[in-house]
Amino acid sequence: MRKPFLKKLSIFVISFLIICINIGYSQHKTTNSEVDVTIKFYNKQIYYMNSPIVIEFQIVNQTVNPFLFISSYKKLYTFDFEIFTKTNRKVDHSKDWIINKRQYEAVLSDEITLKENEIYGVRIDINDWFDFNEPGEYIVRGVFYPNLITNPERKIFSENELLIRLHPPYTEDVREKERAEELKKVKAESFPPYEVVDLALQALMDKDYEIYFLYINFDKFILQFANAKDKYMDAHDIDKPLVIEEFKQYLEGKNQLEAIPYSDTIPADYEIEETNIKKRDAQVKVLETFKYINLIEKKRYTYHLHLYGDKWFIESYDVVNIAR
Repeated sequence: MRKPFLKKLSIFVISFLIICINIGYSQHKTTNSEVDVTIKFYNKQIYYMNSPIVIEFQIVNQTVNPFLFISSYKKLYTFDFEIFTKTNRKVDHSKDWIINKRQYEAVLSDEITLKENEIYGVRIDINDWFDFNEPGEYIVRGVFYPNLITNPERKIFSENELLIRLHPPYTEDVREKERAEELKKVKAESFPPYEVVDLALQALMDKDYEIYFLYINFDKFILQFANAKDKYMDAHDIDKPLVIEEFKQYLEGKNQLEAIPYSDTIPADYEIEETNIKKRDAQVKVLETFKYINLIEKKRYTYHLHLYGDKWFIESYDVVNIAR
C-alpha cells in the first residue's frame, strides 16, 4: 500500500516544481519584454544648483496581454534612479529620501493594469531625491519596480539615459551668457548620427565653432588628446569646465595645448560612406580629403556617437590613412 502512495506523492512534487519554475520564468520575461520603460525631461530648461529637475517616467505596454503592477502613493516605492557623474562617481540619495523610505508605516498603493499600447506616467523632481553637491554633467537612468522597491529582485531599467548639465549659481553676466549658449543646445534638433557628423564637419570647414561644438560631448572627446586629457583627468570636478574651455580654444586655434594644430585635421572635402547604429551607440564612416599645397591625401574617419535623451553627440573618432 505504501508504494502507490509514494509514487503519487513523487508525481505531485515534480508537477509542483515544474509549475513553480514556469511561473518564475514567465515573471522574469514579464519584467524584460512586456513593457517599455523610458524617461524624459518634463519642460526641459537650463538647470542650476538647487533648482527643480523634473523627469517623467513612461511605462508602455507593447503586447496584447494586460500588464499588472503596483503603484505606491509614495513614488519612491515604485520608481527610482541611478545617477552618475561623468567620472563614474555615483550620486547618493538625499537624507529626506532615506528618511521617507525608512518610515515605519503601511505602504498605500494601487494595482494598475495596462492594456495594449496604454501608457502610465509619473513626474519626479530628482533634486528632492538626490544630493547634487557640485555643478557638472550627470547621467541619469530610471529604475522601475513593478512589485515595489521592497521586492528589488524584480526591477526594470529605463531603455534610455539622460544627460543633465547642472550649473553653479554664477554672477548674472555669466549666467546670461551660459543661458544663451545652453538654449541653443536645448533647441537643437534631433538629427540622426550621419546628419550630426555632416553638420559638424561642414561647420568645422566653415570655422563656425559655435555650431561645431553643438553636438560634441567634450568630457569624452577631450580624452583622445594627450595634453588635454592629462589636464582634465588631474583636475577636480569643479575645475573640469575650465580645462574644457581651454581645450575649446585649442580647437579654435587660439592656443598650442597640443603639439599638432587642430587645423591640420580640417578637411577640404568629405563624403559620408556608412552609418551603423546599435541601440544608443553609432558609428559614422567618412572619407575625408586633405590638401597640403600640392599634396592631396585621403583619410577614413570613423566617428563614434552616443545617444543622450533624443540627441546624438560625437564622443571620439578613429583615423586610417588611405594609400595613394
